[in-house]
Amino acid sequence: MSWLARMLLDKTALERCSFHDTYAWHQAVWDCFPGAPDARRDFLTRTDWLPQGCRLYLLCLREPVRPAWCPPESWACKPVAPSFLTHNAYAFDLLANPTRKVAAFDANGRRTPNGRRLALLDDERRRAWLHGKAAQHGFRLDDTVPLSVEEAGSQVFLRRTRPGTHIGVRFRGRLLVTDRERFIQAFHHGIGSAKAFGFGLLLLQPLS
Repeated sequence: MSWLARMLLDKTALERCSFHDTYAWHQAVWDCFPGAPDARRDFLTRTDWLPQGCRLYLLCLREPVRPAWCPPESWACKPVAPSFLTHNAYAFDLLANPTRKVAAFDANGRRTPNGRRLALLDDERRRAWLHGKAAQHGFRLDDTVPLSVEEAGSQVFLRRTRPGTHIGVRFRGRLLVTDRERFIQAFHHGIGSAKAFGFGLLLLQPLS
């Protein structure tokens, strides 16, 4: 059983929160899981910025509680039944951080073990990235339905005193499940990089 929570925060609520970057939002979501300070992150988030405030989604494998910074009227939470993931086709909405990994070197010219990620900036590479992730995660895109690819803005974060930027891309279309087990894993654990910063949550609507 998993859970999907939605928080609709207006401008007044956002002013009380005073979360200034995407990493601060990520840290604040831990307030939904009190009593587990040493737990590993087992949830996904997504923040959609709206003219009237923001909409924050939280997908998790344990039931969350409403954090103090979220007004009661702004909180909604429901279980995601296992049967929800048994359909063969879904409309999907994915906010992702499409990147490619390149080699990185230290001051002595030695290659570092993890490399670094560069954002994909053109539409063709972003589409190819999503097709590759689909094959990796047990589904394929339905080519009979146009795939929408939209810029979702840059998101600045500060971690260990160093600023960074993630470029968000919003994909919308229809998918067909090809490998149920891998698809379910992708739903619960996300797609792509920067999942700790609000990317990778696959919003789904079953289709007959």
